Amino acid sequence: MSLRKKRIEKIRYKNRLNKTGRHGVIISSPDNVLLIIIGILTAFGSMAVFSAGAPEGSYAYNNPAYYFIRHVFFVALGMGAMIYLSKFDYKRLKYIALPFAIVTIALICATYIPGLGKENYGSKRWLVGLPIQPSELAKLAVVMLIPLVVSEAKNIFNKKFWICIPLLLLMLILIFKQPNLSITIIIGMISLVILLAGGMSSTLLSIPAAGVLFFILPHLHGYQAKRITGWLNPWADPQGAGYNLIQSWYAIGSGGIFGVGFGNSKQKLFWLPFRHTDFIFSIIAEELGLIGCLILIGLFIAFIHRGFLISTRCSDQYGKLVALGITFAIGFQAFINIGVATGVLPVTGVTLPLISYGGTSLIITYAMLGVLLNISRKRIKKIEPQQEADE
Repeated sequence: MSLRKKRIEKIRYKNRLNKTGRHGVIISSPDNVLLIIIGILTAFGSMAVFSAGAPEGSYAYNNPAYYFIRHVFFVALGMGAMIYLSKFDYKRLKYIALPFAIVTIALICATYIPGLGKENYGSKRWLVGLPIQPSELAKLAVVMLIPLVVSEAKNIFNKKFWICIPLLLLMLILIFKQPNLSITIIIGMISLVILLAGGMSSTLLSIPAAGVLFFILPHLHGYQAKRITGWLNPWADPQGAGYNLIQSWYAIGSGGIFGVGFGNSKQKLFWLPFRHTDFIFSIIAEELGLIGCLILIGLFIAFIHRGFLISTRCSDQYGKLVALGITFAIGFQAFINIGVATGVLPVTGVTLPLISYGGTSLIITYAMLGVLLNISRKRIKKIEPQQEADE
């Protein structure tokens, strides 16, 4: 073969190689098992919202499918974000983590401005005219930001450490003062788990953790303290602090092993509050029974197992910690929601990921899943004998 033909073949080979990815890197498809779990949970959630939201939809909007239609709309938006982020290289999140955290803090601050913050159930968590709950954005911000601190700031004397950690503390204080204790706890736990997994000293972390705890306890609102007393002894105030938990128990107990049948819940007929959001697990337990609950819990356990597996298989430390943070965030929130419905934990306003009706919460969950799917995609550099010979 002439020298000219050899050069042409070499150029053609390099062109073929570059089609597989940058610098000849083959990028596999996302984790199939994780995709199946997400799909089943999405279908499960849509059915649950349709059933649990039908009575209120009929009463308030003369449309039993009102919440179901809106839920499907938010699912479509969330899946769009998931698909986009599943193709977006997670390593590039390092460069937008800090700006995203600053924007999130600015949006949380906006909820305190009269005329911009919208109050619901005594808490200013929303922005007027925008269907956005900034505190939900904080979960994604923390999942992106804290792994950056651990992977690049090797010790507390690093400049990034003293930029990112104060931002985290400011975020926690602002969300707590809304007040939003449940999201404060979730974000704090996500941060703590990532920092510990990244090798930060537990002794060193105990100092700011204790400081945050001592700040929170004296500033608990009266209704938050009543929730704790209502959880410890709900029958002491069955029409007040203990009402939600008692009605949730009625729903779960009525379901038995096989449930009363899909759509046949009695507690959703305005006995149990927040039935399509915070207490949707109770309606699932009533309609699908113990079997349905075990299937749902099994799906979340399978998700957690798959997420941790993706984290351990990732060769990049930043990717490992982001995958761990996302898995823990969704798994921990599911644990809190189910714990509240069953009475294991005090009543608090936390949705069940991918199951409960929601806007910002649902979209952010799908966005985090998109990042996790991207991390699950294997990146293998293609090396062929011809390439080795040319080198």
